[in-house]
Amino acid sequence: MQRPTLAMRSVALSALLLLAGCGFHLKGYQQAGSPDLDGLYIEQQEDQGGLAEQVRQQLLISDVNLAASAAQAKNILRILQERFGQRVISVDANGKVLEYELQLQASFSVSKAGQQETPQPQQLELTRQLTFSGSDELSRRSEAQLIRGDMLADMAAQIIRQLQARLK
Repeated sequence: MQRPTLAMRSVALSALLLLAGCGFHLKGYQQAGSPDLDGLYIEQQEDQGGLAEQVRQQLLISDVNLAASAAQAKNILRILQERFGQRVISVDANGKVLEYELQLQASFSVSKAGQQETPQPQQLELTRQLTFSGSDELSRRSEAQLIRGDMLADMAAQIIRQLQARLK
């Protein structure tokens, strides 16, 4: 078995340093929360909860100190709407659906605590395509649920990035 040469070691070390220095991180890497987000309170409508809970979880993982109530908050994030939809993109000769487009639309607003005027809501939309090759209905539903969960996580990450930019 050959031992790596000094040149090979230095090339490998250089590659590692370049990757670390360019900001590359594996998927799932959680960036440290901004101190500007401390004291945020997340308010949601009664019939919703998936998106607000996903934002809450991602902020807690990032060590953001959330306010327990609106009275204690510095800023209030209101999840105004969260709506999933789907539409058929293609069908086979027998009329079976082969491809769906899944959509997630959300609107939210953020305001300083005690602010009387209502800020303009922000709108976000995500779409994903879901293609089927078999006839197993259970696997179709399971895959659609997994994609919806990923869409909620992606939407929550987008909301957090917008909050970080707005509250600086």
